[in-house]
Amino acid sequence: MTHKNIPRTSSIDRRTVLGLLSGSLAALAGCSGGLSDSSDGGDGSAGPPEEQSDYIEETSIEIVENGRQLALEVAVTDEIEPSSVSIITESGREFASDYFSPGETRTRLSLTEGEDSYEPLPRGQHTLYLRGDDVETKLPLELDTTFELEEVVPGTEHEEVRDDSLGVVVRNVGQRTGAATQTILNGERDSEPFEPIEPGETGIVEFTFLLKDRAHCVKVEETTVREEKLAVGFLWSDPVTITQSIKYTDRFDSTGNGCKRTLAGEPEEVTTTPTKTETETEG
Repeated sequence: MTHKNIPRTSSIDRRTVLGLLSGSLAALAGCSGGLSDSSDGGDGSAGPPEEQSDYIEETSIEIVENGRQLALEVAVTDEIEPSSVSIITESGREFASDYFSPGETRTRLSLTEGEDSYEPLPRGQHTLYLRGDDVETKLPLELDTTFELEEVVPGTEHEEVRDDSLGVVVRNVGQRTGAATQTILNGERDSEPFEPIEPGETGIVEFTFLLKDRAHCVKVEETTVREEKLAVGFLWSDPVTITQSIKYTDRFDSTGNGCKRTLAGEPEEVTTTPTKTETETEG
């Protein structure tokens, strides 16, 4: 599988996912050479690397131009001469790597891989590995959180959702920021939203045109109710999967064609099998 580094040019149209690393990257003992780092242990309770490392000034996760790729931007102090930085997965695989040019103090690493699939760096306790003149330090890159269903709303009741679509509101109940990455309707990919959601906050994703009156309708006598299976996929979290009943009725109350769609009843959340980390999958 090809590993693709994100270009480090100011022309990339991107949105910074604020706070995505807050509480996600913690310092781990692992420095060597002539310089010392302020890392003080690997208990997972330390703050982001810029608070724990003498070498790191800033870290952020960004969405790049096509909206389906992520990049980790790392800025280091100009008091050192960095040579390279890598992301090593918890299984020991190098996921992405880049070199600093002379005088450079900022670089960007891909957090997705694959020419077309854009698979994200999997959940788990990974490592950010920085090297340079008299510098070698390792920082944990922990990616894991949990989302829960809040409510299901028709687009007519929510300004961020189209009138003929369905919105699913989810809450991040974990300790780290994550993002909704795709919606799946009855096993088929419906759309590819990217909705960053910080801990304790909610976000809404859209199932497009689910409530749209259709030209191709189901045959009904008066009403027909069908259960639709809706799933919201996330970065670094198990999906939220629900069943929602949709009522089909005659558009003109005379043709026997169920073209008009409305919600029927409350959604029911489906328990899903927890997603394994990379190490658990390989083991």
